Amino acid sequence: MAGRDGTNGNKQPRNAQVRRRRIVMGGAVGAFIAAAAMATGSAVTAAPAKADFEDLLDPIIQPILTSLTDSLAGFDPAAAVDVTSWTDSLFASLNSIDLALPSTAESAAAVAASADPAADPADATIPLTVLEGTEPAVNASVDGGSSVPLLVDTGSSGLVIPYTDLGSTTTQQLTNLFDLGFPTGISESGYSGGVDYLYLTYNDVPVDYLNGSTDVLSTNGPVDVEVYSWDPSNFGSLFTNDAFQNFLTSNDVNGILGIGENTSGPTTSPFESYGGVTVDVPQSELIVGSTDPITGGTTVDGAPISNLYETVTNGGSTTGSSVSDDVDSGGVFGTIPSTLNAEPGSIITVYTSQGGTELYQYTVGSGEVPTSTTGTSIDSGVEPFLTHELYINYATDQMTIGPSIT
Repeated sequence: MAGRDGTNGNKQPRNAQVRRRRIVMGGAVGAFIAAAAMATGSAVTAAPAKADFEDLLDPIIQPILTSLTDSLAGFDPAAAVDVTSWTDSLFASLNSIDLALPSTAESAAAVAASADPAADPADATIPLTVLEGTEPAVNASVDGGSSVPLLVDTGSSGLVIPYTDLGSTTTQQLTNLFDLGFPTGISESGYSGGVDYLYLTYNDVPVDYLNGSTDVLSTNGPVDVEVYSWDPSNFGSLFTNDAFQNFLTSNDVNGILGIGENTSGPTTSPFESYGGVTVDVPQSELIVGSTDPITGGTTVDGAPISNLYETVTNGGSTTGSSVSDDVDSGGVFGTIPSTLNAEPGSIITVYTSQGGTELYQYTVGSGEVPTSTTGTSIDSGVEPFLTHELYINYATDQMTIGPSIT
């Protein structure tokens, strides 16, 4: 699925002179605020041994609450939150609490520990399955937790899990969130399909990729933990904080393993330091390593977003268009330019360029028609992965698509 950059892009702060509304935030946001007290951004600075919550949280929380105000105003400008009033009240109630911070030396040690581990010299093969016919997935254990399925998503970059994966109760979730250590960042992102979220980034979280109970490969980050989420089209989701969980439930997985290179985030693939990764759905394998195992494949620039050429054949008639194709294993049935008429029985073919080498082709099945979209930026969906291997080279930002496997 297509990820969205963790920055605010062109969003501008909205005027705070609006009608005040009370927002009820649940335990997850309380956990988020507590964890955010440890997040000072990517740069580590010395801090007093004891400090006011306001001094620590204000530069972190204010931009995020401004983002939430933007979301509220998107539904109803009169419902936007007066973030200044809300945070002033919050900080006034918390400033009586002394917060013991790590020393400067402890902070520096935490940052040093967050460095990427050295890559294993040999390629590692992780078993891969397809859930519900459209969702490539691998099983992994995050920070010693139970094995959970993660969607293998070439259309985004970064391993994202919800805070609810960290325990069965709010207390467990908060405790385990603190146990993850020092977050290196805090930001906002989202996925096409209906979810925006806030997340904390950790660069020192052990993740074991499993074959049953056997550890096939271990990484130490980065891991992005979602702490608050909402559906941009559902005003009520701002108060329930379960949009991310509902999004994953509908996808039959517990997290998103984004392994793309030139996508919009939210962060980076946990396999970046290994040089490359191969998604081989026909052979039920995810191969991590710099060796390209594909024989007879075609290599193009961009991984997974590349400038290609797409045609649709209906009967004896073929129409085509140059496209920017996000070759996206998490994209379900994908999208297609409205200028190309795809319907059940249509044959979709994608080439390196007009008149160039064929990369993949499939026949549209009933209920599998790509969503029509304006413009020429499209999503391949999972179809090419069902019959082709795909190798991503992180060093060169290229992908190789193998010949059809039948």
